[in-house]
Amino acid sequence: MDAWKEKLISARKTAIVQGSIRKVHYEIGNDDELAEDYDMKTGELLVRKWKKSSTIGKKSDWVYEVGCPPLSQSQTTESMWESSTTPKAYRQDSKTHFAWRIQPLPWPMSNYKVTVENNTIIIKTENKKYYKKLKIEDMDRYNFPLIAKHVNCAHANSTLMISYEKPPPVLQLERAIYSELCKVKPIQDGDMDSCKQQ
Repeated sequence: MDAWKEKLISARKTAIVQGSIRKVHYEIGNDDELAEDYDMKTGELLVRKWKKSSTIGKKSDWVYEVGCPPLSQSQTTESMWESSTTPKAYRQDSKTHFAWRIQPLPWPMSNYKVTVENNTIIIKTENKKYYKKLKIEDMDRYNFPLIAKHVNCAHANSTLMISYEKPPPVLQLERAIYSELCKVKPIQDGDMDSCKQQ
């Protein structure tokens, strides 16, 4: 856990404030980039995305770990229609839980079977029309095993909601990291007093 904290703290960072959102950009290791957005009122992580370099030095597109990527402007009307009918999963954490929303999934809750296998959350349906694996990268970084009893499921409005309770050491680490990020002076529109200690 400390290795991840030190990796973020030692990285070259810049921050900007846009409204109530604190955006932090990191340059990590071998030209990898990490960007995070935080709600300054709650301290909640809204977005975490990576841009990693390949072995030949080419940068990838942004890959979202937390948050929902914006709809590409290059998408056609047809592809936008397809994206609205194919189930999409995106992670949307709270202060106390790792969480995902998967939609549209129209079937009732009784149709879903959620298990934990090989430190991965597995979602299956009785009608065999949907299958999904969910990884919690944070837990992998800290070498924490996933425990099935901490997985919660709910379904409403064609949306399957999966959450996993954050262990106390993770909550403590997230508070410590956010406190350090509050010390990064924004390059514009910044007021450090607006960054609450969590």
